[in-house]
Amino acid sequence: MKKVLLLLVAVISIQKLASQSSKFNAPIVSKDVVFEEKKGFVAVEAEYFYKQTKSEIREWFRTSKNETPSIGRDDDEQHCYGASNNAYLEILPDERVTHADELKPNDNFSNVPGKMAVVHYKVKFNTTGRYYVWVRAFSTGGEDNGIHVGVDNTWPEHGKRMQWCKGKNRWTWESKQRTKKVHCGVAKEVYLDITSPGIHDIQFSMREDGFEFDKFVLTTDANYVPLKTGRKSVVATGVLPAPFPKVKKPAPKIPYIKTVTASVAENKVIYAQEFLTDGTTNFYKNGKNWLVLNPKKSKDAETSIVFKYKTGNYDVVFVGAGESNGVSIFSFLVDKKEVGNFKLPATNKILEQGENFNALWQNIKIKKGDKIKIKAKATSAGHKYARARWEGIVFVPVGKGKHVKNIPLSK
Repeated sequence: MKKVLLLLVAVISIQKLASQSSKFNAPIVSKDVVFEEKKGFVAVEAEYFYKQTKSEIREWFRTSKNETPSIGRDDDEQHCYGASNNAYLEILPDERVTHADELKPNDNFSNVPGKMAVVHYKVKFNTTGRYYVWVRAFSTGGEDNGIHVGVDNTWPEHGKRMQWCKGKNRWTWESKQRTKKVHCGVAKEVYLDITSPGIHDIQFSMREDGFEFDKFVLTTDANYVPLKTGRKSVVATGVLPAPFPKVKKPAPKIPYIKTVTASVAENKVIYAQEFLTDGTTNFYKNGKNWLVLNPKKSKDAETSIVFKYKTGNYDVVFVGAGESNGVSIFSFLVDKKEVGNFKLPATNKILEQGENFNALWQNIKIKKGDKIKIKAKATSAGHKYARARWEGIVFVPVGKGKHVKNIPLSK
């Protein structure tokens, strides 16, 4: 009976995935929809492809307010807010999320354009010439930031390896080509040469799975840079569907250390960015909450601060973060004496927090005016190093440290 139930669950899961696949990967415009170039400009929403091909291993799936595909691995959240037309495409499944994940050519990566996950758009060109290609994308790491572009089933050299490095975790326009010498890409080197007027098939194909694609612009103006969501589309023939429903701005996330600190009323906290960063510590401020080191300059760092709270005994909770590039080892010192050290667990996620990445040292005597110090050492995963990322230290009434250390990360 148990085997029958398990088989039934498996069949239902497969049917669910198949249903989603047929719904979210299908075109929502007909073959009659043709976009039009006007005065050297073309603008097209990514979700308005009329067909996709080479989709046996990876496919493009649409995400909108009421459409969230669940196709294999996909670690990141929905990014509809800020997307043009409130929708976008993503190549799924997204199996190479971090550099530690295995790179599999012709599976989760294709350096050859036109071989995998191709979406097609019909565009009527009135003007011939060189068209520079801009794409609006959302990248969360270093393994979801590449795509190829072609025309009429040809994949010219200057349509290969579009690359994003800046503008992480937000919708970002880019038009750079990755080269052997410049991995973050060279500007004005991604273009298509349209040699005859009329209807041409503009195509985008996978380089890295997990790529999120919002919109593209083609322009004969080499100095043009799209702003916000870019220009509106012009349609030569056919009718576009109604815009997708708007998405509310996500509520700002509360830093995890503030959740930890708030768990017990008597808790005291010293945030990481309150510690010394004078150029000799090898730590620097990153974002609004973190201290990190730069492993290209040093694999070790240390920083200190004078303890400002009342003399007494405390349970001490250190709040760190795991990284996919390697693990970090931290030491906590009071008045030059090491209280303890903590090696963060390994993780496959780009960044991970929670109780497993917090350290606890119990019943520690600290006097007001003592110098407390954090030392860090970064190790590598492959050829990349962790950055020894941490948010701060919470000083807890003795006996309550275990509870505070195990406060879960709010979703």
